[in-house]
Amino acid sequence: MKCKIILVLFLAGILSGTGIQAGSRPSHDVIKLALKWPNTHCLTDHICRRTVPQYFIISSFWAEMDTGKKVENCETPYSLTDEKMDRHKADLLKFWPDLSTYNYQSSKKMWQNKWETRGSCFSDIMQPENYIVKALSLRQSHNMYQILTDGGVLANGRSYTTNKILGAIRKATRNLVDIVCDTDRVGNVYLSEIHQCLDSHGKEFVDCQNLAVSCDRDPIFPNALFTGKATETARNASLA
Repeated sequence: MKCKIILVLFLAGILSGTGIQAGSRPSHDVIKLALKWPNTHCLTDHICRRTVPQYFIISSFWAEMDTGKKVENCETPYSLTDEKMDRHKADLLKFWPDLSTYNYQSSKKMWQNKWETRGSCFSDIMQPENYIVKALSLRQSHNMYQILTDGGVLANGRSYTTNKILGAIRKATRNLVDIVCDTDRVGNVYLSEIHQCLDSHGKEFVDCQNLAVSCDRDPIFPNALFTGKATETARNASLA
């Protein structure tokens, strides 16, 4: 009997050390991963470095209630340290970069902010390093650029219907996603983000609501050359 009690206490200690309490339930209903198209980010009044990736990168990874309310800024004893980020430096710079800089040390502030505002609410199911590793792993699950290309949605500066974009992703992933559009200073609407949904423990993809948020018109899917031209046009129009 004594041995059983010791074993139970030992297992409880392991669960506590991983940030998971025995019998715990996440304080949210769904987890979302946002993938961002870099060219759109640079077109819509953001400061960008000279070159940006030509593939979808991680924008954010957060917990949400069924009402759509994000769960943010939770109390947690854990922090995202330099050591934890350094172990994943290459993947963070490639798949979750700060588009305003090439500097790794400066980029750390962005990842730490993501943990503090969003990841802190994952403390009941994952600690800081697990948080960034999970986001990076999920990003690798689907090549959204290739999925859209295969579905006839090309990053060529043309506009596509939201149904075509959503349909291409649904066909390839077998799940519904949400997309988000953004607008530049002269009113051009661009495909900005793709949001994927997961169950409350982040174990498997589930259906989102198939929404097209802020897509007042068919969004443009911009390429790098189009980005440069459109940015110049927007800046000239704002100065006129």
